[in-house]
Amino acid sequence: MKIALTGGTGFLGRYIIDALSSQKHDITAWYRPKSTRSLESVDLCHKHLPSIQWIGGELGDSAATQNLVANAEILIHAALSRTGISFRGSEGNLEEYMQRNFIGSIKLLEAARAAGVRRVILISTCAVHEKILSDRPLDETHPVWPASHYGAGKAALEAMVHSYALGQNWEIAAIRPCGIYGAARPIEESKWYNLIQQVAKGEPVNVQGGGKEVHASDVAQAIALLCNAPSEAITGAIYNCCDRYISQFEVATIAKELSGSQATITGTASQPKNQIDSSRLKALGFQFGGEEKLRETISQILHSRL
Repeated sequence: MKIALTGGTGFLGRYIIDALSSQKHDITAWYRPKSTRSLESVDLCHKHLPSIQWIGGELGDSAATQNLVANAEILIHAALSRTGISFRGSEGNLEEYMQRNFIGSIKLLEAARAAGVRRVILISTCAVHEKILSDRPLDETHPVWPASHYGAGKAALEAMVHSYALGQNWEIAAIRPCGIYGAARPIEESKWYNLIQQVAKGEPVNVQGGGKEVHASDVAQAIALLCNAPSEAITGAIYNCCDRYISQFEVATIAKELSGSQATITGTASQPKNQIDSSRLKALGFQFGGEEKLRETISQILHSRL
């Protein structure tokens, strides 16, 4: 299929390209002037030579938007402009953020509709949830109450998914990853890099906390699955995408085992207060990488020379 992709030069985008290339799709992707189009990544095996056309563009660029979606069958929207805002705690220039990301996304969707794109997959986030009710599972039917403008902007786009699907019968869906991990390039940007290196050097570490995580390759494979899912599974659907809770204690313990170090690890293996229910995605036949993927990633971070 002919797939248009935003965010292809980002951390997750490279994994998406690898997953789509393994299925022999033709990809057209944006790049910004300062971004790199190198697909090298610690975690990608390079078995697939991607059929990809790079074109300059970003959210808000009308001409680039038209060029991206022309002749595309599917649009995967993974881009996020972080100018003036962070994910949480320092919201920055809200008007600028919403203009770039929300209005820019609406313009992208409108251009895709006009160009005859038949299916859209939006990348949302579990940050649409902050206040969580105790009387029901944290599944896709749970109310969304974000505590950041980042999460609120994504929740607004999820509302547009319903509007386009229910009001215009468009095949559009959103997928909500939780925290995304995986070996990055440069390797020093990988989640838990400093902790893993400290343990490998035999330094004592005190660890606390953790988070709900999913590997970048799992997210990419889930997106590829949604590209091929039947229309009734896509139109207006939201999919949670969370593998498991990973504590820093677990990361340090595995790093100690794999490196053979004598590091002293103190702290506790924390547990989540709430679990994200991803059974809707699993019902399509999807399987997460689990502990095996975590151990593989820690090994890559330990042994990478990139």
